[in-house]
Amino acid sequence: MPSWSDGESSQDSLLSDFDYGHGLSPRKPIPETTLDAEFTGYDDCDLRCNHDMPMYKFVCFEGENTGRRFLACGCKDEEMCDKVEWVDGPWPPPLQRSLVKLWAMHDEERDSRIHGNVEYATKNYQLTLQKKELEKKNMELHKQVGNALEYVSEITSHDLELEVAKREKAEQEVISLREEKKRLKHELAKRPKTDDECSTLKEEKKRLEYYVAELLKQSHAQKDKMKKIVEICGE
Repeated sequence: MPSWSDGESSQDSLLSDFDYGHGLSPRKPIPETTLDAEFTGYDDCDLRCNHDMPMYKFVCFEGENTGRRFLACGCKDEEMCDKVEWVDGPWPPPLQRSLVKLWAMHDEERDSRIHGNVEYATKNYQLTLQKKELEKKNMELHKQVGNALEYVSEITSHDLELEVAKREKAEQEVISLREEKKRLKHELAKRPKTDDECSTLKEEKKRLEYYVAELLKQSHAQKDKMKKIVEICGE
């Protein structure tokens, strides 16, 4: 098997111990390769690797040497030595520049897709956080509604009876005061009155009217309250 002596060494063809800075795992001590069914397996030449083992056939898939065949150590990655013997000579400079440009375009497209995926993942994460926050607020609202319904359910029939009794008592007091007002008015109409008596009776009349008005107001308030309670219980 021919070997090119173009001044290249295995270390010259290695870019670094890491793959273009896109990974933290160490690279193989040989160029990146691609599978070629027509050039694979151990070579039958007399060349040996640093382990004194037969050389293995590879096809380069990296930079300006893409497509060039070479021989290298056939051991596993962690045991592979760095000896490389090129089978094909260097490509013409225009082809090398074209290959370098193609790889640069490939890397740019890959980085662009990675950046797009990161932006998408970031937006998706933000939407997930917003969704969780909305779910939390929804749970709080359900809890508040549940507490309100529980409070309404605690209003027993005994409480309703007490409210009814208070309303009936207020209505009876209003009726009694109205009757008392009529009686006093009838008595005043039957006998002559002095100016002092008239003044006193007028004051009493005003007080009674104010008291009746207050009782009516309370009665209406009790009615409104009872109506709301009955509506809530009916729901």
